[in-house]
Amino acid sequence: MDRRAVFLLFAAVVVAALIPVTDEDFRFVPIGLALVYVALALASYLDHRSR
Repeated sequence: MDRRAVFLLFAAVVVAALIPVTDEDFRFVPIGLALVYVALALASYLDHRSR
């Protein structure tokens, strides 16, 4: 697996772990960031796999 994809998945897990401790008004930030990291990890993995 691509090292970049592994890092992005790890970052998504770390950000997702911060969701419960985030204020309710700003909870959309870690949720959105985790989703972006997962999407980037998927794109990186698919790019690595296609080569």
